[in-house]
Amino acid sequence: MTTVWEHRLVWQDHVIEIIHTCGYCRQIGLDHLSITCLSPERAALPFTETGYKSHFLHETDVIMRGGAVAYVTAWLDEASQSPEWKAHVEASRQGSLF
Repeated sequence: MTTVWEHRLVWQDHVIEIIHTCGYCRQIGLDHLSITCLSPERAALPFTETGYKSHFLHETDVIMRGGAVAYVTAWLDEASQSPEWKAHVEASRQGSLF
């Protein structure tokens, strides 16, 4: 039996929707996370330029992290340390003339 949970998360002024489908593929123990930046609409996130990410993971990964919100928060925090994301944030602050 699959169970679907919807969550909202505010991360660095981004409102993010997480749809967690538990038991997406029960036979092999997979869950599914659908992650969408709602505000600003479809804004880039550290792990997706499009503001949307579909992610399959083992169900125990979500449990060990403390749930879908904690999992995604940790993922965002870790990915935001990349040089690419830091450059994106800096460029967003400065704007562009081109």
